[in-house]
Amino acid sequence: MYLKHFLAAVFIVLLFGGCDKFLDRKPLGNATEGDLSQGGVEGKAFGLYGGLRSTDGLTNFASLWFKSMRSDDASKGSTTGDLADAGQMMDNFQYAKDHWLLNGYWTAHFTFINSCNDVIHDVDSLKLTDPGSIINRAEATYFRAWAYFDLVRDYGEVPIITTKVNTPTDGNKPKSPVAQVYALIESDLAFAALNLPPSWGAQYPGRVTKGTANALLAKVYLYRQNWGAALGAAEAVINSGQYELLPNYGDYFKESGENSKESILEVQMYVNTNGSQNISNNFNEVQGVRGSGTWDLGWGFNVPSAELEANGFDAGDPRKSATILYSGQPDGIYGQTVPAAPPLVQPFWNKKVYTDPVRRLQTGIRNAPWLNIRLMRYSDVLLIAAEAANETGGAGTTKALTYLNQVRARARGGAVGVLPPITTTVQAQIRTAIKRERRAEFAMEFERFYDLVRWGDALAVLGPLGYTNRHRFYPIPQLAIDRSGGILVQNPEWP
Repeated sequence: MYLKHFLAAVFIVLLFGGCDKFLDRKPLGNATEGDLSQGGVEGKAFGLYGGLRSTDGLTNFASLWFKSMRSDDASKGSTTGDLADAGQMMDNFQYAKDHWLLNGYWTAHFTFINSCNDVIHDVDSLKLTDPGSIINRAEATYFRAWAYFDLVRDYGEVPIITTKVNTPTDGNKPKSPVAQVYALIESDLAFAALNLPPSWGAQYPGRVTKGTANALLAKVYLYRQNWGAALGAAEAVINSGQYELLPNYGDYFKESGENSKESILEVQMYVNTNGSQNISNNFNEVQGVRGSGTWDLGWGFNVPSAELEANGFDAGDPRKSATILYSGQPDGIYGQTVPAAPPLVQPFWNKKVYTDPVRRLQTGIRNAPWLNIRLMRYSDVLLIAAEAANETGGAGTTKALTYLNQVRARARGGAVGVLPPITTTVQAQIRTAIKRERRAEFAMEFERFYDLVRWGDALAVLGPLGYTNRHRFYPIPQLAIDRSGGILVQNPEWP
């Protein structure tokens, strides 16, 4: 049953190091300057996957505040007093310029970017042209683009750093215009898409591919409203034959759904059968049910909002029960009944990080560190294609319906009378249907806030919670400004 976890663990250990039986060799995630051969560059490139998981503030607790809790789909959760100041920042849009969670998010992204630049520098400075080195460089440009896409959406203008930072002054750069940041992202992803392989097979689960790069490139073009380019990049993924939707929506979020044909990018986590090996971060722990005894599954943050529960799904949509775990009700998946609220402190929990109690019992760990973090999946590519095709108008509306209805068909799972195909050919009505579909499909998956902003809907939807237009961007951390000695200046909307 857990053979796949063994195979995944082999790759993770190679990427991240840390297992005793590998102590007689240099961990591939920790190459040194003396290793500047192709093998040394590969070690640094493999280390990027470890950095994606372990760089504090990149894909763990801090990321949830920016990417999920700012939307109308999610709330802070936990107890009322637990990190109440952070809850005010994100749930009620009372942004702060100095907070440990937010400082960590900024620092983590630039730390990761420097690691990417390190790989790129080694390949370029050594003039390495062998296929392996070019692939490693492509991995680094992909991850640099991924990090900058986060930053430009969250802050707008940010410093562009494309060289290796050896001293603090090397990284002390002024902000660059948003258009220049996007130009770097697009260039990096184009290089990655050109030079990454279509697949890695079973040897390297979770390693980025041509499809990973094209999928993110499609999303970037979508944000820039470059509809034709977004459709082209999305269809490059669709037509590659490498990806498909799993038959059952909820299966994607189970441990058995990891690195499946639907997966575009996942952060690789691993815990062996008895729990003695644990390579993870706190992403799942902080979202688990906050209870006691066998229901002490985590800290209880990032919970579905009452608004999502009431209005986020069409009647009978199976995605609702795959997304929201209800206090006081059967879990609908593992034969357990969740305790009521009270004593639990929240009525709803994020079911997409809920795990098999058998696995918890075997490992002796209840907070689900073994679940991979899903960052992008194939249904996103289909809905990007649908949106881009629809915005091109004309015959594009027919193509948009094809992609949109693929997602709806999988979601309904054979249920009769649920989520019928969209048949309208009116562009505005298809646009509305796509917006509705994205909310249900990606609930609690970090898309909603950014979708509302790019659609121009954030003020209408989030305004009653305190949102104004300036809240589309976060103020740059005061700590970073102070350390720059005046080189880095604050977002003018946050004086």
